[in-house]
Amino acid sequence: MQSQILPSRAALVDRIAMQFDYGQNLITLVGSSGLGKSYLAESFLTDKYPDFNKAFVKLTANTSEFDVVRQLLEHSFRSPLIDQKLSLSENFMLLHDEQACGPCLWVLDNVRHLTSELVEQLQKLAKSSRETIYILATAQQPLLLPEGLDIHIEPLSTLESKRLMGMFYKDLPPDEDPIFNTFVAEAQGNPSVLLSWQPQQESLNLRAQSISASHRSQWQWYVIALCLMLTALMVALVYKQELKRYWTPTQDNEETVATAIDAQAVFEAPNATVEKVEIENDVQPKLPAEAPTQAETAPVGSILSALTEAKEDTTNNNNVLSEQANAAEKVDVDGAPATLTPKPVPQHIEPEPLTGNSWYLSRSDDEWVIQLLAVTEREIAAGFMAEHNEVVTQQFTVLRNGRTWFVVTTDAYENLASAKQAKAVLPEALQKGQPFFKRVSKIKQEITQSLGN
Repeated sequence: MQSQILPSRAALVDRIAMQFDYGQNLITLVGSSGLGKSYLAESFLTDKYPDFNKAFVKLTANTSEFDVVRQLLEHSFRSPLIDQKLSLSENFMLLHDEQACGPCLWVLDNVRHLTSELVEQLQKLAKSSRETIYILATAQQPLLLPEGLDIHIEPLSTLESKRLMGMFYKDLPPDEDPIFNTFVAEAQGNPSVLLSWQPQQESLNLRAQSISASHRSQWQWYVIALCLMLTALMVALVYKQELKRYWTPTQDNEETVATAIDAQAVFEAPNATVEKVEIENDVQPKLPAEAPTQAETAPVGSILSALTEAKEDTTNNNNVLSEQANAAEKVDVDGAPATLTPKPVPQHIEPEPLTGNSWYLSRSDDEWVIQLLAVTEREIAAGFMAEHNEVVTQQFTVLRNGRTWFVVTTDAYENLASAKQAKAVLPEALQKGQPFFKRVSKIKQEITQSLGN
């Protein structure tokens, strides 16, 4: 039991238990924020129905529907295998067929975050489940669970408000204290407001308040002075950098190279002796300083002659390359054609039929099988399949609770109706084993979870 609970709240817990005993399986505790609905629900979960399987789910805006289903089923069954494609009621019925869970008590805090589909599933389980399921929910608004009973939680009285504060605070002011009485009255019986009482801040020491105010004003002046000093330093640094940039003399070390040639000199150039022309900036490496360059004394006619020779060399090279390409084409045409080697044709290999877990993983999720046997000995499963060879059987292997299980089923059927027809014609020896139907998607899930372990 929780350590501290007021008498009125304890009576409300007994009232909720009485409503459950009278046959109301779905109850919503309604009240405004801060009245202690969650604390009251936890007290009910702790004190009442010790033999039930209990689950407490706190809902938020980020809680998904599958998380709610998973928490409820994990607290109700032992190591359940949950199918995400099935609803809450369908998962509960399938798990109950495999292992009985007993009566359950579910507490859902803040049910306004539940989806309408999950609300319908909770109503369905509370009404038509084969097990006793009590569902207690908390909400700030009524009628969030349409078929449930709404029980409203009232604020605390003045006497109970002071009693609640006395449970958590050792030294409370006397009842005649006006500040204390005003705080209790303004809290309006809300436990969250009452427990936010801070005795140190509810004093009337005006001297201490004036001293703290003066200290705050002094710190403000210190901060302002520091900001002004930093601003002045930044302005001085920027001004210094600007002065250095404007007063530093610029040095222009680039040399001017004359590249223009007089047009009259080009056209009137005589046919002088052609000399080797070297262009200093593009081809010729740098010469020593004392050696005179030939570019200064080379006549204009030598430049024109060099350009003419370069053009002739380029034309000759293009002719040679064209002749070589024609010769290569002629050799290819006159030569013998290349023989093509035929590629060997691969022989078709018949695939081996799938067995075991691979066979189940290759089937469709909507198919059904009939489970005939589940044992922990491989020899027993093999002997069972050999004895009943008149029925087409398959076997898969899973790991549960640290033990390996060998499960024997029939062949897969397209739907549940076909599986029911096949079960009706099974031999009498197999009928005595009470076989049951199982969906292939659930078997795939068990195999996948077993491989993950």
